[in-house]
Amino acid sequence: MNQSSAVIQYFLSSQLFLALVISIALTPILKRVAVNIGLIDHPGGRKQHKASVPLAGGSAILFATAISLYVWGLPHEFQGMACAATGLFLIGAIDDRFDISAKLRLILQTLLVTGALYWDNNWLSTIAISDNFNFDLGIFQYPITVLAILGVMNAINMLDGLDGLSSGVVLIILGFLIGISVVAQQNSTTLVSTCLFGSVLGFWAYNYRFAWREKASVFMGDSGTTLLGFVLPYLAIKLSIMAPAFAPKSLLLWLFAIPIWDLCAVVLKRIRERKSPLDAGRDHIHHVLMNAGLSVRHSLHLIYLLTIATISFGVSIQFFALTRLEAYAAFFVFMVIYLVRVGSLSNSPKAEVYSLNDRIEPNFDGDSSVVEISKHTKTLS
Repeated sequence: MNQSSAVIQYFLSSQLFLALVISIALTPILKRVAVNIGLIDHPGGRKQHKASVPLAGGSAILFATAISLYVWGLPHEFQGMACAATGLFLIGAIDDRFDISAKLRLILQTLLVTGALYWDNNWLSTIAISDNFNFDLGIFQYPITVLAILGVMNAINMLDGLDGLSSGVVLIILGFLIGISVVAQQNSTTLVSTCLFGSVLGFWAYNYRFAWREKASVFMGDSGTTLLGFVLPYLAIKLSIMAPAFAPKSLLLWLFAIPIWDLCAVVLKRIRERKSPLDAGRDHIHHVLMNAGLSVRHSLHLIYLLTIATISFGVSIQFFALTRLEAYAAFFVFMVIYLVRVGSLSNSPKAEVYSLNDRIEPNFDGDSSVVEISKHTKTLS
């Protein structure tokens, strides 16, 4: 069986199908549970949806993935990741319901991420500058790995601003991870990525604006974006350790190019305008595109295309005979171009930053009206 057939086989596998069916079946049930316990995203402040929407996507993704991995068997090298992912989901769910402080969330997230990395021994210990030279990070591997995962967690969190945006970008990244894992014959990473792909796809079916449905009936919430923002870089790092020839460290940057560039653009813009990067605002890539005149759907599809293009370019670099150093340089050159372009588009209007308490509490009407901008992270967003 050639590599292309093997990749296609996994996208049609029983592992993915089981997770997909469970996610689709659980989402309506968990939606009702979310309403009963008050796990609801209310309109107000920067959020422009006109009715309250249940935050059940994260729990559907977690349960569907957990059940699937229980059936097929959780690989032992991901036991720490599974425990930390559950803990991060719970922190996100509590934050969705009660709005805990950003500092407390960051402390708890750091502890859980560090514990998982230690348990699974999943550290970025070296950085390949060229095929013949690896830079040993030494003791710095521990803070660098933790900071890298926390950064991607917040970057993925920030993208949860349009219906289907964060989940769609996650599906694209997972699709590439599955393909690379299959080619590299890393069965454990392939299994976890495939089960997670099916779970996210089931939620995306409720969250994306199809032609026959102009509104999302459920949001992911911080519980879901935090969970996915942790698992994705964790899987990527594990893959780079186990199969560096197929997944070099330089490729990891390209996998998360759009979320990372968006994070950098927002932080730099707010610092320049003397505003706190910790507060929520309307200055992310989807806001920039909409301010430039694009519709919600067109903005969504353009970000999908940008994500596919950047990751494809990063994967293709390996076939261009470029050194690792040149791959890193290309990433940062494109990042500068992105920052300049996004900055020029978003200079007017200025970044709108909202207080975390700027919200209203309307009654839940059982269904959402047209959702234009969904719940956004409260940590670094």
